[in-house]
Amino acid sequence: MSASSRRKDAVVRRIRGGLPWGLGLLSLGLVLTWMAGCQQPGAKSETATVPQGPEAAVATPKTGEQAQPAAPDAQVKVVRPTQGKVRGTRPRITVEKDVCDLGEIGVDAKLTGEFKFSNTGNAPLKILLVRGCCGVTTKGVDAGQEYAPGQSGALEFDYQAMSIPNPAVTRLLYLQTNDPERSIITLSIKAAIVRRVDFKPESLKLVLKQANAGCPDITLKSLNGKPFSITDFKATAGAITADFNPQAKATEFVLKPKADLAKLEQNMRGRISITLTHPECNNVDLLYDVLPEFTVSPPSIMMFGLKAGQGVQRDIWVLNNYQDDFEIESVSSSKGIIKLVEKTKVDNRYQLRVEVNPPSRKRDETLTSDTLEIKIKGAKTLTVPFRGFYQ
Repeated sequence: MSASSRRKDAVVRRIRGGLPWGLGLLSLGLVLTWMAGCQQPGAKSETATVPQGPEAAVATPKTGEQAQPAAPDAQVKVVRPTQGKVRGTRPRITVEKDVCDLGEIGVDAKLTGEFKFSNTGNAPLKILLVRGCCGVTTKGVDAGQEYAPGQSGALEFDYQAMSIPNPAVTRLLYLQTNDPERSIITLSIKAAIVRRVDFKPESLKLVLKQANAGCPDITLKSLNGKPFSITDFKATAGAITADFNPQAKATEFVLKPKADLAKLEQNMRGRISITLTHPECNNVDLLYDVLPEFTVSPPSIMMFGLKAGQGVQRDIWVLNNYQDDFEIESVSSSKGIIKLVEKTKVDNRYQLRVEVNPPSRKRDETLTSDTLEIKIKGAKTLTVPFRGFYQ
């Protein structure tokens, strides 16, 4: 006899010995049914029906209650557990491509693109935040928009390239949604910014003592063979001008700039901006720098740990950049804090030894300042700013 059969016989003997015959049969049937159910874990929910006689009683009374006789034709339902979990609803954002590579584009080029996405979940997808980046504006998707399950959308963008070539540019956009697994989506825009119009020279080094300030011709050339026109030419304070025909269209132009020496002396550094109609280059910028007649070294004086009444000396050099002979007429300061101690001429330059005498320090005062003025005979006055900090 098997172990299972022996267990069943033992249960039968106990039931027969302690219960009335009818009630014993009912209890025996329920026990056997229960034992059979334990041998089938994971089965689907089902109902087992056991016919009951007049003497039958419900086999599963509550704690503390006695079994009551069942009504004729009553049924006892045994519910077995259902295996597996019921999954809830949620949105899910799926992006077709999270990187948009624009490839090689020209400086100042304007391009458009888009990132497509869809809601592959089973609940509405809500856009919580759309964040752009410098040089990029977005449209088509705004915070608060919702997409039903299966619905698609597209985040469109306008990209403005920089004016300076760069072989590897990346701009990032962000989408925040109510997707519990991917609440923030990062979208990348990549590009290689190249020059479509070459220009020579790239900057101008001008000299006041030369004709036309030594300003060279400016050559503009299309690098991809696309013709263009020149529609404007501007320089800082109008110090440099050039003639051009806005109706002319070509792949190469040569401009002959004209320098205004009086304006250049007042604007020693500036910019030339040339506007073009090239589809991938609408502007060219050139910086210009004028060699000044005189250079002061150092151009400014800064001292630390000053004490009132204790003078500190410094040397200052004044140089003529055009190798011309000159004479320093006077050296003074606007507040009298700086005084000339010694002046020595060495070839075409001067060595000035000055002394800084800090004034009495006022309460909570930490800084004192002044301006040294060097007057050149027959020329303009040079200025050297001074800042000193008390100990």
